[in-house]
Amino acid sequence: MSRSIRLLNLLQYLREQRYPVTAQCLAHYFEISVRSVYRDIDSLRDQGVNIEGSTGLGFQLKENFLLPPMSLNETEVEAIYLALQWAKSIPDQALQQSSHSVLAKLKAVLPHRKQVFLNDTYLKSIHSWIEVDPNVVEQVRMAIRLQVKIKIEYQDEQQQCSQRQLWPFAMGYFNDKMLLAAWCELREDFRNFRLDRVQTLTLTEQLYPQFKHHLFQAWCQKEFPHLDAVKTLLTKTDILTHYA
Repeated sequence: MSRSIRLLNLLQYLREQRYPVTAQCLAHYFEISVRSVYRDIDSLRDQGVNIEGSTGLGFQLKENFLLPPMSLNETEVEAIYLALQWAKSIPDQALQQSSHSVLAKLKAVLPHRKQVFLNDTYLKSIHSWIEVDPNVVEQVRMAIRLQVKIKIEYQDEQQQCSQRQLWPFAMGYFNDKMLLAAWCELREDFRNFRLDRVQTLTLTEQLYPQFKHHLFQAWCQKEFPHLDAVKTLLTKTDILTHYA
């Protein structure tokens, strides 16, 4: 791998990290020496990239540094295209419109050769969903984003209806249905709800008293007690898919 490609990959890697990464971790990931990592960081800084470094913590990209479009290889273009095709099938009008918008922006910024490749891509996502109210889907997504409580009327698989006030923190899209993971004030415990069984939903303005990532971690420990929350490599999407 040439050094210029390695610098581009290093920049991309730092963009993806939410927390500082040590030089030792970067050296192990890129299979280079720690000394080479420091040289590469200095080279990126010389080009105007704002990378902060703290002793004992590591390096972190502090700005939304835009990568050039040629950083996407053909397989990455296919992955984005297929994901957007799938997202366009979700019964959520806002996500559908955003998928069209992102695809249009992708086509606009790709170099001509990659645009031709994208237009000639025939990877298709064929998906159907159990009928669900799109307004419910969008409201749940917004509630998770804002970390606010929701009130729902829910019909379980025995056709029994109940009123619930929930702290929604995660939603999984899989197979033909959508699953909401939430803390239920009625049961004083975590519960999982199928969105197609939500009869009514009210979005409140009341913040719930915990951060959603803390709720997610506690939910994982309850649902998957055999998993080490620190060592596991499963992502949020992986866990929700495994739950299905």
